[in-house]
Amino acid sequence: MIQERYTQILHGIIIADALASPLDTLSAEHIHNVFGTIHDYTDPAPALKNKLYLWKKPALYTALSQYCILLSALNAQQDTYVHQHICNFISSLGDSSRIFRHPQGFLQHLQSPYDAPTAELLICIPALFFLHKQNPISTIQFILSHNKNAATCAASVFVFILLETIIMRQLIALDSVVLKQTAEDAYQFVQEHSALFFNNGGNPQNIIEATKDLHDLIINLPLESDETHYTRYCIPFANRWSKNEYTRLTVNHPFTLLPLALYCVHTGQKDSLLYSAIHKGGKISLLTPLVALIATALYGYDVIPKNLIDTVVNKKRILQLLALLQSHSISINYLTEFFQNEEKLTQKELEERESKLKHIKSKQTGKNKDKDTYTSMTYHVVESWTKLDKAKWKKERKRIREK
Repeated sequence: MIQERYTQILHGIIIADALASPLDTLSAEHIHNVFGTIHDYTDPAPALKNKLYLWKKPALYTALSQYCILLSALNAQQDTYVHQHICNFISSLGDSSRIFRHPQGFLQHLQSPYDAPTAELLICIPALFFLHKQNPISTIQFILSHNKNAATCAASVFVFILLETIIMRQLIALDSVVLKQTAEDAYQFVQEHSALFFNNGGNPQNIIEATKDLHDLIINLPLESDETHYTRYCIPFANRWSKNEYTRLTVNHPFTLLPLALYCVHTGQKDSLLYSAIHKGGKISLLTPLVALIATALYGYDVIPKNLIDTVVNKKRILQLLALLQSHSISINYLTEFFQNEEKLTQKELEERESKLKHIKSKQTGKNKDKDTYTSMTYHVVESWTKLDKAKWKKERKRIREK
């Protein structure tokens, strides 16, 4: 039952990623004005205008899900977390840029973890639970192998403990009591294991301070208030751990997206949580999978709309892989074959995007040709023009003005 729930969480992340990523960074207002209410995978083209180079194929998950799949599968082969095994497997695949779609943040820094307050790692935490042995050493090595930022470490520990609490206690609701206890447990965890953080390259004092701030944020979290008041409460905590001055919770920071995800899960209807997250706008490619992670831990498949499960790209292989993970029977050969197939999907998306870009370029070329004709004729205006020449020039001028 427990392993089945972790598999459901991974499935939820994949679906949420495929749903939200194509619309990532669009504002809530823009999403509403262009698409109205979203109830399915959506082609982002109408909202991108002249930025079609940002186009992503609807219903196709990105590198975030691919990496979660990879982590879960390789961790299922191991007793404890060994980061080098992950790097070695990726190297064995060849040119990873031909496989991983739209990699973000730490996915581009696997060999040398960076120090930046980003929320991607929070979504990968469930992959830790596929290990045969979960212990503080594995948890800390996992976190610091990807990101050494204090705020990210604090939020990652919080998500790890929250997920463990929900699953082990079989919780069916998210309330302030659970969140307060999780915040206290996270703060105690980093204090008790400060030496482990230091030994693995982290700054234990900064991590303790960040976890204390996260603790203070969580214990008075106004979950029952409206979103405007909720945002005003959370923003100062995030700003203390960022070089930027934030005014909203939909930016890529662990102290913004984590509390926003908790708010979405607490206040939303479980059968529409993913759609609700998308309509927030901003960094929904991270917010929506994070909402899926927490909500699926609580409610299982009730939070994943069936139409999204049925129409996601590569559905058959995903279901097969999840079944193998659940039964502990996945092999390295199968995993290699799975990612070789991913390369084909990545190439197909690139081809579709190039096709759209060529179409735009050809239309622009046609417009420029008209302008060039008019400009060329104007440049060569001379008194020796015949009446026919002047008529042709006036016709071109009129055509250009009418456009």
